[in-house]
Amino acid sequence: MAPLLRAPTSRGDDDSERKFAARTIPDQVADELGAEIVAGRRKAGERLVELDLARDFGVSRGPIREAIRILERRRLVELLPRRGAYVRPLSLKSIADLFNVRMALSLLAVRAMATSPIESYVETLARRCAELNELVETGDPMAFARVTTRAVKTVARGSGNELLVELLTDLANQTVWTTIWKSPLDYQTRDLRRLATDLMTSTLESIKRRDPEAAVASHGKLLEEDRDRALASLSQLRGEAFDLRAISQPDARPAPDDIVRVG
Repeated sequence: MAPLLRAPTSRGDDDSERKFAARTIPDQVADELGAEIVAGRRKAGERLVELDLARDFGVSRGPIREAIRILERRRLVELLPRRGAYVRPLSLKSIADLFNVRMALSLLAVRAMATSPIESYVETLARRCAELNELVETGDPMAFARVTTRAVKTVARGSGNELLVELLTDLANQTVWTTIWKSPLDYQTRDLRRLATDLMTSTLESIKRRDPEAAVASHGKLLEEDRDRALASLSQLRGEAFDLRAISQPDARPAPDDIVRVG
C-alpha cells in the first residue's frame, strides 16, 4: 500500500474558534488506518503489526506506535499486554448510538441558544449558513460536511453550557466520530446540500425569533437525516445490512423499506 499521508491545510478562520496545530504524522496515519477499519478493510480481531504498518505507510515505527494509541482512544483498537494491538469490533449499531448521543446533546444546545441567544454566536451561525449556501452548487460534499460540523459546534458554544461543549468535544476526539467522516457519507447531491442548508437556515431564524421548539424541530430534522444517510452510506461501504428504523424504535418490526440491503 502506498503512503496515503496528506499535507495539512492552513486556512484562516475569522471567528474566535480554537486554532489547531498542523496535523502530525501520527495523526495522519491514525486517520488513514482508522478509515480502513471503519470501511471494513481491516477486520475485527486483526492484529496490527508495527513493522508492517511502518512499511505500508513509509514511516518509522515511532509514529505508528503513537497512531495506534490514538486509535485506542477512539475505541477502534485494543492494546493487549504482551500481545500487541488488535482491531476492535465496530458495529453500525454502535455508530448509530454515537450519532444519537451527539444529536441529543446538540438539541439541548439549540434549545438553550434559542431561549437566550448570544449575539456573537448568532452572527457566527449566520456566516456558517452563508458558507453552506455558497457550497450548495460546488459539488464538494466533504467541504460541505466540514462547514456543517462547524455550524453545529457554533450552536453548542452558543448554548452557554460549557459542560455540553466539553462533552461534544470529547465525542469528537475520543470516539470514532471524526474517523467515519474521512470519506464522503452525505451531501453528495445538490438537492441534499440544499435541504441541509435550508434546515440550518431555519434553525438560525428560529433562534433569532427566540423560538426553542421551532429551532429544535429544524435542527433535529437536519441531524436525523444526516445520521440516516451516513449510516446508509456506511452500510454500503462495509457490505452490511442495517435496520434504520431500529435506531429510534428498537422494538418495532422493521418494514421492508427501512432496511439497507447490500448486494
